Amino acid sequence: MKRNEIVCTAIGAFLSAVSFLAPTQACAAAGDLDTTFGRTGVVRTDFSGTDEYGFAVKVQSDGKALVGGQSGVYPVFHAALARYTANGRLDRTFGMGGKTTAALDPGGDGVQAIALQSDGKIVTAGSVIHDNFLLAFSVGRFNPDGTLDVTFGNNGSVQTTFGDSATEGNDVVLQTDGRIIVVGSTGAGSYSALNDFALARYNPDGSLDQSFGVGGKVTTHFPGVANTGSRALAGALQPNGKLVVVGTYVNQSTPNAFALARYNADGSLDTSFGNAGLVTTAIGGGNGFAFGVVVQRDGRIVLAGYSDGEDHDFALTCYTADGMLDSTFGTAGVVTTNFSSNSDDIAYALALQRDGKLLVGGRVGQYPVFDFGVARYSSTGQLDQSFGVGGKVTTDLGNDELGYGLTVQRDGKILLSGGIFNGSTFDFGVLRYLGQ
Repeated sequence: MKRNEIVCTAIGAFLSAVSFLAPTQACAAAGDLDTTFGRTGVVRTDFSGTDEYGFAVKVQSDGKALVGGQSGVYPVFHAALARYTANGRLDRTFGMGGKTTAALDPGGDGVQAIALQSDGKIVTAGSVIHDNFLLAFSVGRFNPDGTLDVTFGNNGSVQTTFGDSATEGNDVVLQTDGRIIVVGSTGAGSYSALNDFALARYNPDGSLDQSFGVGGKVTTHFPGVANTGSRALAGALQPNGKLVVVGTYVNQSTPNAFALARYNADGSLDTSFGNAGLVTTAIGGGNGFAFGVVVQRDGRIVLAGYSDGEDHDFALTCYTADGMLDSTFGTAGVVTTNFSSNSDDIAYALALQRDGKLLVGGRVGQYPVFDFGVARYSSTGQLDQSFGVGGKVTTDLGNDELGYGLTVQRDGKILLSGGIFNGSTFDFGVLRYLGQ
């Protein structure tokens, strides 16, 4: 028996004798569900008997949690938001009973990312979606009470195209001056390799910022032999105002690789970074897709996503401030994590703790049924053995669960958002884990 097991056994016996607390509460550890949140650490939210997916989660300055995603019946979805109190109950002061939906486009739209302004307003980014085809950036802004902010764009929302047949918005970044950057892709569509990174920057009123790129828009093509393309899936600002954008890159018949670009404040590529502003990294012998990025305090840049060699694994890479792989991180700058034999483990989110540890969240398990999965790593890419079992946590709620969004509260507790199958449709799902 390990030392911590002996201690917990002794504490449990004592507390059982005095009928004070349950032993499982006394011995709660990092990675355990926080039973003070919702029901046993899990909250499910149904909007109207339709399918709902919570793709993004943020914590407000007052401790309330905001989840953004989409709600509807395939193939027509619309933007959906829910707000929760610190104990996981729906916040009745927000929207209708804690929930709000908005048709930002009559034909369909969705929210992939959210950002919180200092005045409490909520910025959303996603795509106009018609018949499962992504046509334009869709940017919305909501008041703190969940109503659309009609002073933004066209009655609360903005749509932006780049002259291609398909455009998708995947992340949103707020500058300190109130300007809004949306990160995504433009080209032939999500299922094609023929796409480019796409960025748009907006003024606080929703108009395109003419000082950024060309007319407020930037596209970036990663060079290659033929049939070359890239998709931007996440972005982050550095303290110096430069923007790092990550995603995936494919060239001719080679597997997809992690892709990274860095931009100056005016939208031009930072040619001092990587190869004229661009970096690509192959992950093993399979495809690699980066869905998250954080900038560490020392300036290093960490990406997280997944690779698909023999099966799907969580994957991370780390780069120095000039865009070179950091050899002190993992194995030559790369880490992959398999949750179990033959499991399909896909990481969609990355968060940075105050102590520098890295949290990665997504879905794990064997197709076609998945569970929530979270892994925690040291700043050098080693699995944190104090978290869950060997650095990993799997949460099986008995059906199909998909993790998409991840954030860390000020008290160190961890929120994971996504979708929980209820037997007929998916609901918003929010889980809270202990961080220590």
